[in-house]
Amino acid sequence: MNNRRLIIVVDFDNDVGRLGNKTPIIGYDAVFKVATEYALTNPQDSDLNVLFTALKLYHDLKKDVSSGDIEVALVAGDSSSSIRASIKVSKEVEDVLEVTKCNEAIVVVDSVEDESVLPIIQSKVKVVGVERVVVEQLRGVEETYVLLGRYLRKVLEERRFSKVFLGLPGFLILTYSILTLMNLSVYATPAISLLLAAFLIFKGFGIDDIVVKWWRLSPITRISLVLSILSIGMTSIIFYMTLLSRGFSSDIQSIAFYIGNTLPYIIISFMPLIVARITLRVIRRSIRVWRDLIMLVIFIVFYNLLSRISEIVAVQKLSDMRQVLSMLAEYRVVSTFFLYIIIIMSVSAILYIIEKRVT
Repeated sequence: MNNRRLIIVVDFDNDVGRLGNKTPIIGYDAVFKVATEYALTNPQDSDLNVLFTALKLYHDLKKDVSSGDIEVALVAGDSSSSIRASIKVSKEVEDVLEVTKCNEAIVVVDSVEDESVLPIIQSKVKVVGVERVVVEQLRGVEETYVLLGRYLRKVLEERRFSKVFLGLPGFLILTYSILTLMNLSVYATPAISLLLAAFLIFKGFGIDDIVVKWWRLSPITRISLVLSILSIGMTSIIFYMTLLSRGFSSDIQSIAFYIGNTLPYIIISFMPLIVARITLRVIRRSIRVWRDLIMLVIFIVFYNLLSRISEIVAVQKLSDMRQVLSMLAEYRVVSTFFLYIIIIMSVSAILYIIEKRVT
């Protein structure tokens, strides 16, 4: 079988798109033209090295008779979102493969971000090589300042960087300024710490991507997401007021009071999301609706457990953890909870087997 190799240049943040070029760009002449235009516009950008590295690789492989047929193409992502960029790269790779009919690929990249699309390309064509372009730089002080200037310009001009390096500090400064104007500067440090912690958690666990994906599913999920966010905001305020009412005390009675007062609101905050998923499954007639129903049951079980514990502590006036454990054993709260868990796990296993057989 004659090998047809494709050299794929990856521009994850679509820098070449700013010149008005529509990707994918297929063929040596077309890629060379884009590289030349880009050189005249951004001669110091690392993407330029990637383009000419791919063109050089094309020449080298053309000289080798055993390399088979060679083609080169440029695919680009999206500067606004890593998810959109990955989806766009995936679609463009499919288009290029459909046109060129290549069965092997060599990927040319210059950054870790560009390398993140390798699994996407490998899922569509056999990757026989990866060319990583490392731009040589002098280590003098002057060159360091030049590099810092370039990165600063990227932060100011590219949205995916400016959101983090400009948007977040700006939001924190705004929060501090508002609290100071309201004579609440004593709460500035904890408020900013909470906002920063929330941002790190969202980015670290990819919650922002999940929220965006959920938002795009359907109008039902959008409404449920808005309701949940509003409910979570109200729950946070109620929780703070509850803590304030007990002077932020951490004794057993206070903890039981906190749980009893805020738990219903926490459950209500997540209910729209679960109900929305169940509604979508029912509309689509998906057998997997049982998974969301099980999740709803688990929420109810945990709600009953924690409510029961807080009620026992409040009624019995317990002040020691040993007394709490003893009372839970006496009322068989824990044993009942584990019985519920065993039943839920058993039902889940049966429904999973049924789902596998049907699908």
